[in-house]
Amino acid sequence: MEKIKIFISSVQKEFASEREALNEYILSDSLLGRFFEPFLFELLPATNEQPKAVYLKEVEQSAIYLGLLGTEYGFEDKGVSVTER
Repeated sequence: MEKIKIFISSVQKEFASEREALNEYILSDSLLGRFFEPFLFELLPATNEQPKAVYLKEVEQSAIYLGLLGTEYGFEDKGVSVTER
């Protein structure tokens, strides 16, 4: 059985501890860990691909997009963040 991918999105520095806690909770919970696979961008190994392209590809491949919203907006490209795209 293939696990359902959850893309955890937020401004990394604003929610660093929450992102890590969510990832660990999902992976360690006997029920959630059986059916779901969390995705954190910062855990990907470095590649020669553009970060924005990798980010958007991973979002497309995820069944669930979990957005943590706070006071910071994140990196803007032409006035729009990658989260908005």
